[in-house]
Amino acid sequence: MLYEPNEIKTSEKQLEKIFKQLPGPICLLGGWATYHIVNKNFEKANGRKYIGSRDIDIGFHIDKEWTEKQLKKSKFVTAIKTIENMGFRYISFRLAKDFDLDTGTELTPEESTRLPLYQIFQLYADPIVDYIHPKIKELLGFVPIDEPLLSLVFQDKMHTKTILFEKTVLLPKPHVLLAMKLNSAPKRDKENKRIKDIADIYALLWYCDITLQQLKKQLFSIHPEEQARKTIQSITKEDIEKASIAIGISAQEISRVLAELK
Repeated sequence: MLYEPNEIKTSEKQLEKIFKQLPGPICLLGGWATYHIVNKNFEKANGRKYIGSRDIDIGFHIDKEWTEKQLKKSKFVTAIKTIENMGFRYISFRLAKDFDLDTGTELTPEESTRLPLYQIFQLYADPIVDYIHPKIKELLGFVPIDEPLLSLVFQDKMHTKTILFEKTVLLPKPHVLLAMKLNSAPKRDKENKRIKDIADIYALLWYCDITLQQLKKQLFSIHPEEQARKTIQSITKEDIEKASIAIGISAQEISRVLAELK
């Protein structure tokens, strides 16, 4: 099993709590964005929901022309402070909070030290920016995760709007999120994240609301076709078998769809 059901359940509950604290519109990225793009069609085809995510990824726009004062007042810095105030703590450039895996109960750092590691679920909330402002490390003490393709979401309006947890949410257009996944999959240092990326690439190709041919045309307008081909070719048979187990789709079907990008 890729993720424990309680991990996904806890992550979704925290996603709701965070979104209710932040001003909209909010840009959702990563695995939860994939879920909300593909789940309706996936559930209709398979009679069950698509897999959710362990981590929470939220996108923010940073203007390279902002002054330090404007950066301090930005939605990004405000969101970090809000998430911190919810009990998340810094681990390097990420924000994390521990939970009891079985009950979903929040754990203080002291409580975490008294539990075995297998009983702790460490949830990460990652605020991600489209541009690294030159003053950002001086202001925060670290350099956040950046995703240059986010500029397409904010500046080129490559997003759709939906309502989630009573907030307006921006979801990247499927081809933009697909490009992000194709970029991240080869760089993953943790197997479960790579397998989840592979599953999400398949799901975005097959279960979003536009045809595969339209999706490919849009994808290759922002992502080099040769690079996409190399990423797909790097995916092993073992990778596909693990993705198959994770989402309950046959390895042959996943291979067939991924081959559309070869």
